[in-house]
Amino acid sequence: MSDTDNWSKDWNSSKNPSKQRKYRTNAPQHVKDKLVSANLAPELREELGTRNINLNLGDRVRVMRGDETGKEGIISNIDRDEQKVYVNGVEAEKNDGTKRELPLRPSNLQVQALNLEEISRIDQYDVEDVSDIEVDSEEVEEVLEEDEEAEMMQQMQAQQDVEQDEEEDEGTEESEEDSEEDLDEEIQEEVEEELEEVEEAAEDLAEETVEEEMEEVEDAAEELEEIEEEIEEEMEELEEELETEEDEEEEKN
Repeated sequence: MSDTDNWSKDWNSSKNPSKQRKYRTNAPQHVKDKLVSANLAPELREELGTRNINLNLGDRVRVMRGDETGKEGIISNIDRDEQKVYVNGVEAEKNDGTKRELPLRPSNLQVQALNLEEISRIDQYDVEDVSDIEVDSEEVEEVLEEDEEAEMMQQMQAQQDVEQDEEEDEGTEESEEDSEEDLDEEIQEEVEEELEEVEEAAEDLAEETVEEEMEEVEDAAEELEEIEEEIEEEMEELEEELETEEDEEEEKN
């Protein structure tokens, strides 16, 4: 049975984080693509007339929540299956001194400018001048080239590490200690990732609850305005009727 057999398009929402993760995990690819979206900065929101947009490589985003709040950079990689986004410059230093880009939730990002190499991306929006919302193409190329070079260096380093490990005696106490350290690092990283997921799920739940409450308040305000308008119209009709009755009485007198 495939993962999508456990997914239904009729599912609406849930406050249970595990159900939210199950929905995202089991969703078909075309739905996962739509889930990798983020809200727009106010300037872009005004230009495009929408609040959210699907993320693409080369978009410039700002981190809005978490330890990296305030950092801004170009999206260098997107894992649509895991719904994770990697941003140039948002990195963590590993124990060996090397750096790796942190996986970020799309909901924790805000789009500052768009990569419009494919201009059809905004065909549905009425935008006359894209210069205010577009990322500079040279900046995008530079970041993506840096990311490719970094990936190549990591692969070369990994290959060197493998060759070096093959030359070492696996039976020595030194190799056993290294293995234990690697295992501890993996366990620590897994625990940190699980804690991040729990925190992100809690933040997402709080954000959804606030948005739902705001929508309810706005609906109530609109209904109140309609009632006030109806009352005003009825008052005007009553005033007109009173004026007519007074005119009739004056004519009789």
